Amino acid sequence: MRPPRIAPLALSAAALLVSAILAPVPALADSAGVIAPNGTLYEVFPALYGDVVVVPEGSPDAGLKVLALRVTPSDLPGHVELVDGTVDPNAEGSVSIELEETTGTLFVAYTKDNGLMADMHVAVRRDGAWSGQDILSNRGFYLSYNPKVVVTRQAYVDFDEEGLPVTKSRSIFSLVWWEESGPTQARYAPIFVEDGELRVDAIQPWNLNELAGAAGPTDSTGLPLSSYTFPSVQADPSTNGGVIVTFANLAIRKQQTLRIEFIDDFVALSPPGATRVPEDVWARGHFPLGRAAGSGRIPDVMDTGAQVGATISPSGITTFHWVEGGAMNFVRSDDPEGAVTRRIALRDDLSAEKALRLVRSLAERR
Repeated sequence: MRPPRIAPLALSAAALLVSAILAPVPALADSAGVIAPNGTLYEVFPALYGDVVVVPEGSPDAGLKVLALRVTPSDLPGHVELVDGTVDPNAEGSVSIELEETTGTLFVAYTKDNGLMADMHVAVRRDGAWSGQDILSNRGFYLSYNPKVVVTRQAYVDFDEEGLPVTKSRSIFSLVWWEESGPTQARYAPIFVEDGELRVDAIQPWNLNELAGAAGPTDSTGLPLSSYTFPSVQADPSTNGGVIVTFANLAIRKQQTLRIEFIDDFVALSPPGATRVPEDVWARGHFPLGRAAGSGRIPDVMDTGAQVGATISPSGITTFHWVEGGAMNFVRSDDPEGAVTRRIALRDDLSAEKALRLVRSLAERR
């Protein structure tokens, strides 16, 4: 769902209610895709229920707007199925998708209208079966949008069946999104695949302002909505399965980058003589550990209705990029005040994909 370009000036419930009323309801959700190492292509896209499932002629369900998944193996015909949790009158919005290669688990994050509010949902497909989970929002009126997800692998030390230390690996889906609620801020939720078990029931969302140690009242006055509502996340190769996130912290009015890691030695934290990890230690292993990676300016010149992507450099500088007006546009969090948006004009021989590769190459060097 693309939010309006006029930012709400107050953070009260009444202001959020007005924002919800003014926010446009998308006719169609976003599309997203990912490819597996074996060449299987997974695509999530907006569809009508009657185009995916055979329904009786004249059924009112045929016109329901849903999300569909197309699975196309390499050199084989594909098939289409429904994404879990999308068969209802509520419209879906922003979508992000990721694949965990070891277990073949597909993770789909999407927003869904809920009356005057918008919820954050996840749907997980594994071995052809779907499961779903709502993400707990902050209290009061709320709008959730612009999810981004990435999957990483972490090596960790556990006890084996004989009570001896053994190194295992787990997958971590890291989800970030923007939420307009009491304090308007970016949020983060990790989801774990451990010992082949998907821990969907243990999803705990976190406010990124708090993880960064800079929480408080938030103020978006004077900022275009698109300048602060696109948090992003990417794998952090300098850590053991960690990620680096970038987000606008409106409590300090800075663009912040944060490295997020998790405990990786459960044996060392267990009591002497233990042969299994205590529950409290295991729970600590699912708590994110935040470490500042840099800060900069919120890109106040980024006033757009387009979808915005971001690339984070090793030094914590964020480059935002989007396609609009026949050009690839980009700005950086280390731009001085008064800097203008840079534009790369697109041509027949310079596609948006090629221009994006050039921008990302620049971003990753700094």
